Parts: sequence; structure tokens; C-alpha cells
Amino acid sequence: MWRTQYGDRTLYGAEAVVFAEALSSLLDEVISGISDDYETGIEVFNNLTFGQKISTLSILGNGLLRKDLHPVRLTAVLEGAIAAVYQHIQEWITFEIDTPEFGTRWRELVISSRKQTEGNEAERAQIPDPTCEDLDEWDFQMQELSGGVLWDGDYQDAQLYVDFPPEKSKELRGFMGIPDDYFMALAEDLTDEEANAKIKELRRLCDSIIESH
Repeated sequence: MWRTQYGDRTLYGAEAVVFAEALSSLLDEVISGISDDYETGIEVFNNLTFGQKISTLSILGNGLLRKDLHPVRLTAVLEGAIAAVYQHIQEWITFEIDTPEFGTRWRELVISSRKQTEGNEAERAQIPDPTCEDLDEWDFQMQELSGGVLWDGDYQDAQLYVDFPPEKSKELRGFMGIPDDYFMALAEDLTDEEANAKIKELRRLCDSIIESH
């Protein structure tokens, strides 16, 4: 389970499938080293080592796709990694639009998820067709989708608090409801052997979600 602004949640149905697909795809890029050659736009995730990325993605997968685990304490690293997963979907959508022969698979996944999570019939009617090529529209859809998991963009604001004196920084964090260790908590840096075990475990979890729908 995962702590969100809507309570403790476990993703299910189409929402779980699109997240599992994106998580598995991002995992592929981390393993292959492709993620080292470009930036996801999420600095807190980009700065992690290989072992830290695997550890963090494993926590996300288990936390969001399994009901039998208690929610973990949220940190900038964990929320930044979630943002990286959703950003990965956005990158695939951009690729689909730029490369029409690639099809509309990722847009279809997002549409299915949005129709599941949007309770208002009028709002569901506004969800675009999979052939839509308006990037601003898809950016909006991704904001709505990721908002079901992410509280806000606090994970991007570490430097803002660092620039203040310690007492002022603590006061500001308290005012914003940010735990003292939110920015300081580090991801576990796994050994290669530990990382390989986590990769196999996470792959099985994602595959089980994808294949069940």
C-alpha cells in the first residue's frame, strides 16, 4: 500500500497495469544503462546510483502494487522516483506521436487508466482519443493520473530549504507539513547481487500485474 492524499492506496485494474508497464520499462533502461545517457527531468532520481535506483523502484513496485505491505514513510527520493515513472509514460507518448508507425499503445493504457479513475461521467467524456497528438492534452492527462499517487512536487524543492538557515528551514518545513528527514533520507545502495535479486522480484511482480489484465 502507498500513502496518498486520498488515503492509503494500492493500484488496481488499468491504473495498476499502466504503472507496472512503465515501471518495468524504466527498469529495463536502468539495467541497460540507457538511463545514464539521458536525464528523466527528475534530478532526485537521476542522481541515484544503480543500486539505489533498483532499491527505490523495488519499494515503489511493492508499495503500489501489493496490498499486503504497510505504507512506507514518504521521502523526496521515493516521490521523485514515482514522478520518474510517470514521466517515463509521457516520454513514450511523445515518442508515439513523433513516430506514428509505433502505434498508440501507451496512449491507450493511459486512457484506460483515466477512465477507471475518473468518477465523473462528464470528465470521462473529455478524455482524448488514442490518436490525439496534442502534447499539452497528454500532459494534462498525466498530471491527473499521477495526482492519484503523488501529493505534490515537494521532492523538487530540496535546494529551496537548503538556502535558508537551519532554524528558518525547519520552520518552513513545519509550515509546509514536510517531515525533517524528507530531503535527507537516502536510498539503500544495493550490491550487484542484492540488485539482481530485487530485479527478478520486481520483474515477477510487474509481469503478474500485466498478465492478469
